[in-house]
Amino acid sequence: MICIDNSEWICNGDYSPTRFQAQADAVSLICGTKTQSNLENTVGVLTMADKGCILVTPTSDLGKILACMHGLEIGGEMNLAAGIQVAQ
Repeated sequence: MICIDNSEWICNGDYSPTRFQAQADAVSLICGTKTQSNLENTVGVLTMADKGCILVTPTSDLGKILACMHGLEIGGEMNLAAGIQVAQ
């Protein structure tokens, strides 16, 4: 599971162009590598702000993973403990 920070803090501009874009690039790279290394590998994506939710259940379809990142809303406070519990 990939845990995405979609809290208000992700809007800071200390990474080029933004933290959110840097995170989206990392998700693309990690998920692409993981799903291509073995046909049986799957990756899921969840958010950690506010209540958090699972955006994509574990899948090997890279298109679903990348599509969920485009519609992601930013806002709320990060709840790291809840995000990790859901990921488990």
